Amino acid sequence: MGHFSPIPDDDVKLVNEQLVKIELGAHIDGYAAQAAHTIVIGGKSKDKQADVVLAAYNAFQAATRTIKVGGTNQEVTANIAAVCEEFKVNPVEGVLSHKTKKHLIDGNECIINKETPEQRVEDWEFAPGDVIGLDVYVSTGEGMGKESELRTTVYKREMDVQYQLKSNKAR
Repeated sequence: MGHFSPIPDDDVKLVNEQLVKIELGAHIDGYAAQAAHTIVIGGKSKDKQADVVLAAYNAFQAATRTIKVGGTNQEVTANIAAVCEEFKVNPVEGVLSHKTKKHLIDGNECIINKETPEQRVEDWEFAPGDVIGLDVYVSTGEGMGKESELRTTVYKREMDVQYQLKSNKAR
C-alpha cells in the first residue's frame, strides 16, 4: 500500500482507472520531509473507488485539524474512524504515523490509523514544535493489508550501525 519504489528491473504497468499513490521524500541535514498525492489513472473515479479517495482525503483533513497543542493521538484516530464510517469504508490496520525528530522518522510516539484490541498505542498529547509524519490509509474492504509478490525497495538506515563508505561523495 505504501513505500513501494520500483527498480528498473521491476515491470509494473499502470492501467486506466487504477488508483496510484505517488510519494516523494528527502532528508536534509537529518530532517525528513515527505509528500504524497493520490491520483486515478485517466483522471476519473466512480463508485467505491471515489468513496475511498474522498474518505482518505477528508480523514486526512480531519486528522490535521486535530493535531494541535493539547490534542491527543487518540482523537486523531477517532476522527479518522468517524470520517471512514460516513463513507462506509474502513481505515487500514497496522498503519502508524510517527512523531519525527532529527535523524528519526519513526519515533516512539505514534498515531494508529485503526485501533483494534490487538493493536494499540500509548496515549500522548501534542506539544508545541511536534512534527508528525501523517499517513492515512483507507480501504473499501475489511481494512487489512495483503501480501504481494512485489518486493520492498525502500530501506531505512540503522542509526547504531557505522557504515564504511568508500568515496568522499558517498560520505
